[in-house]
Amino acid sequence: MGEQKALPLSICIFAHNETRLLPRCVAALEAAADGLDYRAHILANGCTDDTVALARALAASDARLRVCESPVGDKANAWNDYVYNVAEAGAAATHVFLDGDIRPGASAFAHLARALRENPRAYAAAALPGSGRSRKRWAAELSRNHYISGNLYALSETALAAFRARRLRLPFGAKGEDGLISYLLLTDLEGGRNDAHKDRIAVCDGARFEFDPLKLNLTDLGTYRRRLNRYAERHFQKQILYRLLKEGGVSAMPDNIYDIYTAEATAALKPRLDPVNFWFDLAALKRLRAGGGRR
Repeated sequence: MGEQKALPLSICIFAHNETRLLPRCVAALEAAADGLDYRAHILANGCTDDTVALARALAASDARLRVCESPVGDKANAWNDYVYNVAEAGAAATHVFLDGDIRPGASAFAHLARALRENPRAYAAAALPGSGRSRKRWAAELSRNHYISGNLYALSETALAAFRARRLRLPFGAKGEDGLISYLLLTDLEGGRNDAHKDRIAVCDGARFEFDPLKLNLTDLGTYRRRLNRYAERHFQKQILYRLLKEGGVSAMPDNIYDIYTAEATAALKPRLDPVNFWFDLAALKRLRAGGGRR
């Protein structure tokens, strides 16, 4: 028997308690692929609602869907699981990563795949926001800096092979995995201070993603509060982690993000003084100094 031909697309959908929005995301895959064959993997991580049962029901009606369940609610850990365990080497030319609460735009995956083909030096192709009040400013920032957004982006098979060859994993518990991946790619997977390898990330204006803006209700207020807590921890993580990586390269990458919050590292950290972030920063600092923020 001959070798199995690689699919154009392998899709990784991160789903943590996404019972409401996951069906909409899955329903948009066909139009986003725009005729390209694909296999989609739903990485249900740490779900406490009916996401896993829903994902299995969706997979039962579509042979292209596969459900991968983890009891740990951690996106960085789920990313590592996909790259090292779920994605078979050489099984797809392009690997698309997206969150289960967004809707990929029509032809978005096809545009990302094309951007990688047309930019052979690129490890990644970045999609841009198509909704939200700050979408223009956000899109301009991604385009200017050649960053990816964790909502939707693609990596080439070459990129996954490079991560594996370097045994490079994201730290467990890391917040803002998209910023960390952007930094790694812009440093050519070396770390350090030279983050000028912008040819490693192609910005794809034709690939868009949409999401529901938060509303003024109790559910979304809770979501907003959790988001600000996460952003506060990410703010301090960036200060410590990127200093380590700039000084020591990728060999300084910790296995667990909470190992970086030593007494010495957190002593100089201060909360931001703006009225929105100050109290969340103060609470995050208290957690990190008390025990590394482990939860």
